[in-house]
Amino acid sequence: MIIPNIEKQSVRNIAIYLRLSKDDGDREESESISNQRAIILDYINKNFNYDNYYEYVDDGFSGATFNRPGFKKMIEELEINKIDLIITKNLARFARNYIEAGEYIEKIFPDKNIRYIAILDGVDNFQDKISNEFAPIKGVFNELFCKETSKSVKRSKRKKMLEGYYSCNVAPYGYKKDPDNHGKLIVDETASKVVESIFKLTLQGKTAKQVADILNEKKIETPSEYLKIKGLENRTKKVWTRSIITRILSNEVYTGKCLRGKTQNVSYKSKKRICITRNEQIKTENTHEPIISEEIFNEIHNNNKFGNKPNNNEKMNTKFCKYMYCGECKNRMSRRRSRNSINIHCPTRNETDYLCSNKQLYNYDNLEELIIKKIEKEFNEYFEKNKLNPYLIKNYNEKKAIKIDTKLKDTNKELGMLRFKISKLYNDRLQEVVSEENYKKRYDALINKRKELTEKLDALEKEKEKIKDNDEIVIKIEKVKNILKNINKDTLSEEDIGELIKRIEINHNSIHIFYNFESMKAKKIPVKIEHSE
Repeated sequence: MIIPNIEKQSVRNIAIYLRLSKDDGDREESESISNQRAIILDYINKNFNYDNYYEYVDDGFSGATFNRPGFKKMIEELEINKIDLIITKNLARFARNYIEAGEYIEKIFPDKNIRYIAILDGVDNFQDKISNEFAPIKGVFNELFCKETSKSVKRSKRKKMLEGYYSCNVAPYGYKKDPDNHGKLIVDETASKVVESIFKLTLQGKTAKQVADILNEKKIETPSEYLKIKGLENRTKKVWTRSIITRILSNEVYTGKCLRGKTQNVSYKSKKRICITRNEQIKTENTHEPIISEEIFNEIHNNNKFGNKPNNNEKMNTKFCKYMYCGECKNRMSRRRSRNSINIHCPTRNETDYLCSNKQLYNYDNLEELIIKKIEKEFNEYFEKNKLNPYLIKNYNEKKAIKIDTKLKDTNKELGMLRFKISKLYNDRLQEVVSEENYKKRYDALINKRKELTEKLDALEKEKEKIKDNDEIVIKIEKVKNILKNINKDTLSEEDIGELIKRIEINHNSIHIFYNFESMKAKKIPVKIEHSE
């Protein structure tokens, strides 16, 4: 057996993190993913003996935020993959926001006994080095660089907006991108005729839903279908709806104007976008050929033919509504007030007649009474049949947990002694106290035993996790039993309902209740539901 190089350090598993983002100004080849990977692998092969390394990559994600899929996956898998060491090429690859980066490097990682190294910056959180003291300063400069890059990108985009440059990847329905000038719109002769007919029908007094039904009846491709045919998008919305018609009627682009800057990021550190008021948006006149005149556009808007109805949902006490879905199209049910009652209906009812056949209005009070009675009956029968006693389950789990803790303690003690023996054997070989043949034989036996004990620890930990799951079930049972003691529409809260059920599907003359207990089968209740006219 070859004795490992004494200068190399031994670790179990290593996580290497790679990141690249043009938003941060990372345009040089030296910052490429392949270059980062080569530098890190060369470093770990020269300095460490390790079992495995795991690679996590964020290509195209800014370092100003930690909302990155590769980084999140790495943090989630630190314990799963038993990571001892995290390595990046430099601090900027890890993050450009040192306030949060410092929290990870100086607190979170050391608490988990995880070492962090930024190779080119000389940062190592397990060593007392002068370069560690400069890490916060370097982090601040990284963050400032990211901020200035973000400002520069925004200025460039705003300049293009003011010039009327249409920067979206896909042109609005009725237009297409000019092949000679990607930022300019030209009229699509086929789709523009459909847009003209939408405005014409609206002028004749048709509602947005009626216009949608007319287009569906004529089997005219929807915007997403039409774009798919053209090979521009891969969406499959095949039915015209009131919402699609409303968006087209509301879009000033059809009058030859370019309206940009409708949303913007909250800050360079966040991907969250906020809507900008219309008077603050950038409007550029005569940027392309109009499909309809401004007079027609204004006439339709002044007549308010397609405006949304006022929303009175805040005044409605409908606790079950958020759990109610259409049994046919699976969309969440909508609600509306009608005189002295509240009605539930499929949301497609107001969109078009071509999406779903469930067009009934259901009286909410009748549904609520029916559902509460059924839930109470089903749970009482379920608990009676399965003899689920929270006290007995809890007592059994506590006794089992004590036995597992004892086994864990003994196994960890045995594993500690074994590691000491491996270390002593290694030193004996360096001092030539044992022969190479004897060393190899004893070393292999100790490593096999260590593997056996590690597997035993993993199995015990999994068994302990199952007990925790059982404890959660006990808590859940106790909660449900407390809810059932006095269940009625006045005492039942939305939180209580969430403990009992996942969803309710309503379709014509049946209600389908899906319960929150996995072993409880979803129940379909055939009932005679009174439909409101």
